[in-house]
Amino acid sequence: MAIFNMAADILSFHDQHVKLDSASEKRLAEVRTTNLDRIRNGLGDLNKPIFKAWRNQGGYAMGTVVNDPAGESNHDIDVALIFEKDELPSGALSARQRVRDALCKRGTSFLHDPEARTNAVTVWYADGYHLDFAIYRRSSNILGTVTHEHASTDWVERDPAEVTTWFIDEVENKSPKTDDWGNAPTVRVNQLRRMVRLVKWFCRSRTSWNLPGGMITTALVVECYRPDRSRDDVALYDTLVAINARLRTDCRVWHPNGGGRELTGKAEYLNQVTLLRDKLSANLPKLAVLYEDRCTREKARSAWDWVFNHAFWAAKEVLCEAALAKADLSDGSYWVRISCDLAKSERGKIISRYRGQVVPKNLGLRFFVEDTNVPPPFSIRYDVENEGDDARQAKQLTWSGDASSEDPQWWTSTAYKGIHTMTCNVIKDGLPVASATLTVKIVGGIFRGRR
Repeated sequence: MAIFNMAADILSFHDQHVKLDSASEKRLAEVRTTNLDRIRNGLGDLNKPIFKAWRNQGGYAMGTVVNDPAGESNHDIDVALIFEKDELPSGALSARQRVRDALCKRGTSFLHDPEARTNAVTVWYADGYHLDFAIYRRSSNILGTVTHEHASTDWVERDPAEVTTWFIDEVENKSPKTDDWGNAPTVRVNQLRRMVRLVKWFCRSRTSWNLPGGMITTALVVECYRPDRSRDDVALYDTLVAINARLRTDCRVWHPNGGGRELTGKAEYLNQVTLLRDKLSANLPKLAVLYEDRCTREKARSAWDWVFNHAFWAAKEVLCEAALAKADLSDGSYWVRISCDLAKSERGKIISRYRGQVVPKNLGLRFFVEDTNVPPPFSIRYDVENEGDDARQAKQLTWSGDASSEDPQWWTSTAYKGIHTMTCNVIKDGLPVASATLTVKIVGGIFRGRR
């Protein structure tokens, strides 16, 4: 029995909400170009040779970047910088650090100082964008054969185009197309690419979830893809079921180009895939209604909402984000208003005011009383609620701290991906007389330790 037909809705949702919108795509290209110029000029300032070529990598090159389900600018772009071998330091770390130093020479508007991480140099912007610059060196032998090496923990021979080439070939070969008898599919071309985007959306559909990133998700979807020549909704359902079944057997994910490279080699990544298995197991049964004889369009849309968690599928908004800085006038006479500053580390130099954007891990947060009509003396109790898999596993879902009217601030940090809700309670004569709540949305990224 076929599932209730929602193919047109799935396609509309994909086109309107999932696929990266043109404005964001343009912004990513602008950010990339700006930072390529910064690296060129910064290397010039350092009297070092510049890169000889660059190319897009990752989801941007593969065409699988999705809009941020939270409605923020949480997008990333991967770029390969290719240098001549004899124009870079011999050490892989030193090569990454040189590019980092070049960015620091010319960049001033970063949320973090550019960082030479294990596989790339990362740049974070205050509005949510981040860029990863992978560093490559190339050389040729006496026969003219060109070799590329990637600056990871050491130099590793790797083609900067290998993943993009692999994915484009997979989309071409596996997506439905006209068969040998001239029968054309009724679905739009490149169905596999749409499936990758839709599953990536599912992985990011709840801010509190800590599910796999783009490369692991893409590899899983390509491996488990179940095409359908006439309906995207059937292809998506069957692919999700196949992914869940596969993960019930083994949560390890391998690099698609072989070589024994495990994408889930780090415990953090393997844990994210395990959580994906659990989320699929919890949500896929909600789609069983699609097989019922009496399934209606309303029931079908509600079922798919369990997967996508978006107002497109429901009559009312379902994304549960607390209002920012919403004051609670406890007795109708006293009030308090709080704000939050962002710093590069806890108790570090203030970067900017938090204004509702998504922020990465490892930033300092300074919550403070901006204004109140409660006369001193009074005390402040800060109550924290963390929502998300990271905080749950660390057993840091709730905690409290006290401050005074002389120093009514509280420092913490963005240690856990998810929703970080801070409630400021003003206590006078032993009783709470005013309170206000502010919510910070934290995404994965730089993380060095606990709060």
